[in-house]
Amino acid sequence: MRICHFSSVHHVWDTRVFYRECVSLAKSYEVTLIAIGEEGNFVKQGVQVISVPKPKNFFERFFKTIFRVFILAVKQEAHIYHIHDAEMIPFGIVLRILGKQVIYDIHENTHDDILLKPWIKPNKRKLLAKAYNCLLWVGSKFLQFIVVVADPKFLPKFFVHEGNAIIVQNFANPDELSPYFVSNRAELIGNHLFYVGMIKDMYYDINPFLQALNLLNEKGIFCHLHLIGYFGSGHSTDVTHLKNWDQLKNQITFYGFLDTHAAYQISMQCKVGLCIKNQPESMLVSHERKLFEYLAIGLPSIFCDKSIYKDLNQKFDIGFAVDVTDANAIANALQLLLQVDEHLLLKSKNARQAAQHCFNWNLESEKLFKLYSSLALKLV
Repeated sequence: MRICHFSSVHHVWDTRVFYRECVSLAKSYEVTLIAIGEEGNFVKQGVQVISVPKPKNFFERFFKTIFRVFILAVKQEAHIYHIHDAEMIPFGIVLRILGKQVIYDIHENTHDDILLKPWIKPNKRKLLAKAYNCLLWVGSKFLQFIVVVADPKFLPKFFVHEGNAIIVQNFANPDELSPYFVSNRAELIGNHLFYVGMIKDMYYDINPFLQALNLLNEKGIFCHLHLIGYFGSGHSTDVTHLKNWDQLKNQITFYGFLDTHAAYQISMQCKVGLCIKNQPESMLVSHERKLFEYLAIGLPSIFCDKSIYKDLNQKFDIGFAVDVTDANAIANALQLLLQVDEHLLLKSKNARQAAQHCFNWNLESEKLFKLYSSLALKLV
């Protein structure tokens, strides 16, 4: 059976799309991924990858890239298509009418996200959000939905009903990340911190964490931040205006973008992981993906204090939930982890156990295979 995942937004190395879903499915099916990338066409881990250049702007994305991706997808003559972007819903409906089985993978709360987009004029946001909801409602009549939510109570936001939706969480695979597990991080030399992901964007801001390093310096606690990732489009990369920058710059190593395995090799020298994503409570329906990766390697973490994170931490005690806009709160949490070995070791142990027994991609992949098997039966 041939399967085709396609996206006009996600990169070919997207952790969920490629490393989790496509690689898992390729163990049993013939899988093609069409997504954004510059590497051309190739096969990796059993997945046939077709790269499409990143569009230069919004206009090119919506009037060229999405059609190019769709045409390439049709040429695959797949039995099941798996889409990852809202703008692909109309194409998914067309494919469904043509007799294909189609899955729409909903990664985030797009409706509420549109309402907060700074680059969309305020008087247009409600209209576009309503248009998306209409598209989602129509899509629900044709497509099978996969939804990433922390709790089933959030499902009504996505117009899903019993029989057309399944929750497949964005958990990490502890087996794949096990080479980067460190059993006793308290024995590591120095106070090294780890962050991988977006550095500055709509919901990301590294500055309070850098300010926290200054506060710790004043207490005689010196840390080194290993910063892996990139800045969002339109966001300044200049952090030289921060207080005591001449000293602070020596406490940061910026690597730029690295693939997953290169990034987590660096994590092996670190005691604490940082999660800086900070979405408003009103729109938050799922956890940050990298938190589950940190759990898999037993890395205690600092993350935002929104309800779904606090609830998770109260149950598993994996780190500290703090106001990630408050440098003092971040500094205090870091001090507890770095200076009290009992905190570090307990939360590290809890993180690893939580990843193995609860937040494990192997459990989620079983749901994915079950869904694909059910769709395959409808093709017979």
